[in-house]
Amino acid sequence: MPRSIKQLLAETLEDLTQNNLDKFVFQLLDRSEEPRVRRCRVEGKSRLDIVDVLVSTFTEDKAVDVTAEILRSIGCNHQAETLSALQAEPVQVQTEQLSLHMQDLLGEMPPKTAKKLLCNKLEDLSAENFKRFRTELVDRKDGVRMIQVEGKDVLEVSEVMVNVYTERNALKVAEEILREIRCEQDADELAEEAKKAGLCSSDGSSDEEHFVDRHRDELIQRVTTVPSILDKLLKAKVIQAETYDEIMSLRPAQAQMRRLYRDIGGGGRSAKDLFLQILKDQQRFLIDDLMKN
Repeated sequence: MPRSIKQLLAETLEDLTQNNLDKFVFQLLDRSEEPRVRRCRVEGKSRLDIVDVLVSTFTEDKAVDVTAEILRSIGCNHQAETLSALQAEPVQVQTEQLSLHMQDLLGEMPPKTAKKLLCNKLEDLSAENFKRFRTELVDRKDGVRMIQVEGKDVLEVSEVMVNVYTERNALKVAEEILREIRCEQDADELAEEAKKAGLCSSDGSSDEEHFVDRHRDELIQRVTTVPSILDKLLKAKVIQAETYDEIMSLRPAQAQMRRLYRDIGGGGRSAKDLFLQILKDQQRFLIDDLMKN
């Protein structure tokens, strides 16, 4: 059975000594031509990982040319000539690639989700930049707590962001943080991918359901300390004194919350945002539990 391009590349890199492999990676990162390969994607990676990066970055045919070019530059002429000769032989069209290509032609490719886009982009970050990303995420103080992301991996952080901000807003927040930590290219790429997937949000508004609306029933049933919430809302002038007195006269707490929701809903998104922030401050464990769902 003919060998695939990936197999040929893997066999070629397997023939290299560790010293020559290190030289290969150095020259790969040092290439000035586009597209460029990010250091975090190949540094310290296995030979198979490097092959995957070569093919995904340059396409199969071009990956062979780039590999042969680098091999010659580091004095591995025999491996370069062998690879070029083998490339001329018929190669197997991999079943998975053919299937994906046909799905694309038929318009059946599964849509990219916000979580998938976030995972892909965060995986491109170096360990240091991913740590800075998590720190900035918590420092925003708009929903994500340290306990939710500290020591967590890319997938877990992505899930937290989508649960807290909703899909569209999670991508917008991620883009903002990437720019704050000076990962401008990553931010641009994420914005472009979000646009292609129809998940971009060009302004600060969102037509998605607000967290306090989405969890209305749970909040009404589980919030029991309503007076302290009313105090904050009254001070912020979200509710009036008459409303405050009316709600305080009701029993039980569920009746107070139902009446409060009438005024919160009339105050628009800014009132709901403030309401949510008060809940985060006073009902932290409840909100954390709802955000996981």
